[in-house]
Amino acid sequence: MKAGIDLGTTFSLVARMDLGGRPELIPDHADPELVHTPSVVYLSQGAAFVGSMAESMLENDPELHVLRFFKRQMGEQKPVYFDDDGAGWNAEAVAALVLKKLCFDAEAHTSSPVEAAVITVPAHFSDPQRRAVLNAAAIADLPVLGLLEEPVAAALHYGVATRRKDAVFLVYDFGGGTFDATAMSMDQHGVYVLSKTGQTELGGKEVDERVGAMVLDQFGKALGREPTLSARTLLDLRRISEEIKVELCIPGRSHVRRLVLLGGDAVTVEIARDEFEAGIVDLLDRAEAETLRCVRDAGLREKDIGCVLLVGGTSLVPAVEQRLRRIFGHPGQEVLYHEPSKAIALGAAIHASQLAGEAQSLSLPPELRGVSGYNVGVRTVDASSGRVAIDPLIKKNMALPARARKTYYTSRPGQERIVLDVVQYRDGADDAVSLGQLVVGPLVAPRANYPIEVTTEYREDGTVMLQAYDAQSGVELEQVFGRDGAHGGSTLAAQRGLVRGVTVNGVSQ
Repeated sequence: MKAGIDLGTTFSLVARMDLGGRPELIPDHADPELVHTPSVVYLSQGAAFVGSMAESMLENDPELHVLRFFKRQMGEQKPVYFDDDGAGWNAEAVAALVLKKLCFDAEAHTSSPVEAAVITVPAHFSDPQRRAVLNAAAIADLPVLGLLEEPVAAALHYGVATRRKDAVFLVYDFGGGTFDATAMSMDQHGVYVLSKTGQTELGGKEVDERVGAMVLDQFGKALGREPTLSARTLLDLRRISEEIKVELCIPGRSHVRRLVLLGGDAVTVEIARDEFEAGIVDLLDRAEAETLRCVRDAGLREKDIGCVLLVGGTSLVPAVEQRLRRIFGHPGQEVLYHEPSKAIALGAAIHASQLAGEAQSLSLPPELRGVSGYNVGVRTVDASSGRVAIDPLIKKNMALPARARKTYYTSRPGQERIVLDVVQYRDGADDAVSLGQLVVGPLVAPRANYPIEVTTEYREDGTVMLQAYDAQSGVELEQVFGRDGAHGGSTLAAQRGLVRGVTVNGVSQ
């Protein structure tokens, strides 16, 4: 079985193609009515509890240290948790536990093994973040067919489900923890990304926190003080805030009024939709700015967009649709919801079939072409001024695969090595992040202006390859960034050892 996995910030899902060539979600092994797995993990004494099981344990004991929102730490080389033995768990190891749980659900439901999977990632994820997702799959012993960007997955499912062709789309993906905007076109041959942008720390988590602040403010006004913020109170506040947000997103609902019990105190809380939307206006402004930037980066105008697809739970906030209809309200334009919480996983299952060579037999569009999410360059030192600068090689939103070739030279006599520092950046040098270094040398005949030919390739799977060729010696070096082979092999092995030593939801892995 080839699976499609939506590894989400707040919920994760797994899907496959059924015998009729249609994508279907796979339910939780313990609850056939449940297809969404909360991205929540509790670790204790060699056991991991993932999803609803972890949530239930937390409800019984709010003092438990559960791990959530770890997707936001993907790519960071520091632990998000230390277990009872003092071992540090990185975000990818925690994510691997979620992947293992999803694979177990899939195998239990279908009685067939998961041979490989397509895993979705936010469109704006950098190479280190994508590498962390690949590492999570490696830790879980899950072969990866490819990574697929979440908005592209949603658009792919929409195109297949509706058989719509020859259209320019904008996918507005406002999820639980991230925001993406992606412009793309679709025809009978496939799906083509035109531009993409987004932010990691912009999602439903921030919206829930704003609602929570409103609830605490009303408690303060009613009692003259805030409730005691114990572990139980914070857990109840998080749940109540999310419930109020969901109620305020119901069409026609102008306000929510309910008795709220926090910390032993009961207060009637009333929040109007206008108040709610005013409290999150800056978050909506940020999402709108990213959306307009995406349109401009694609070389389009607002009226050029034929259809805007809204996906992700936070896109259900009524003000989101209202704003987008104002922007994309020209004749012939559509703004519509398409399976906001399911389309990404379903699209991932479709892409898994594409990569497995089943596109023709299942009447799927054969091509899917992406673009570079960031600029890629080499950090250099100006020999005359001594200043560090970035030499741009591949620009953001170039069609993939993208390749650039350039010759670099030594700057002084006797220089035996050239160190090529590959960086990735969105706007300028201030936000540049090093992907890694390639050291060329020792040179056979060091001298000033010794030439080294450098080829950089941004590959379709989101990895960056750097190749250096020394024509004098015939030596060729290659470094692939974005894969475990480039960085952190020992760290990956240690994290894999941690995961292999635990049971997941009572099942030995």
